[in-house]
Amino acid sequence: MILLGKIGLALAGTAVAGMGILFSEGTVVVNVTERQPESHHVYVIAPAMLVPVAVHFAPKDQLAHASKQMRPYLSAIRAAIGQLRECDDLTLVEVKEPGNHVLIKKGGGSLIVDVDDEGETVHISTPLRAISSAIEEIAAVTPSDES
Repeated sequence: MILLGKIGLALAGTAVAGMGILFSEGTVVVNVTERQPESHHVYVIAPAMLVPVAVHFAPKDQLAHASKQMRPYLSAIRAAIGQLRECDDLTLVEVKEPGNHVLIKKGGGSLIVDVDDEGETVHISTPLRAISSAIEEIAAVTPSDES
């Protein structure tokens, strides 16, 4: 009986450690509520560590094209992300119109996009580290990788 308890404890500890490692980079949160024409709600929480991994599943020709377009601006992108990491929480863009509201801000190490209009509400939150990793993965794709 004690052996079974030790095995169970080892399995539980391994699962907790695995989840801790998987979620160590933070989480990507996508929350979409569509109100028209009919109501739908999508809520996804995923480990941010999967963002750069997901880049590998994108079509190589499109990644190579994106990499080529991004390369001239790569140093500016890296500098902007580096400064965003170091600065306090701030609002980057806010647009308010009757029936519409868009807010893009940096909060707690994440880039947050909130869009609210008459038809839907969208909330996306992604850690800056995951964005940076994905950008580096895309930038590393070369035209020779194209299929």
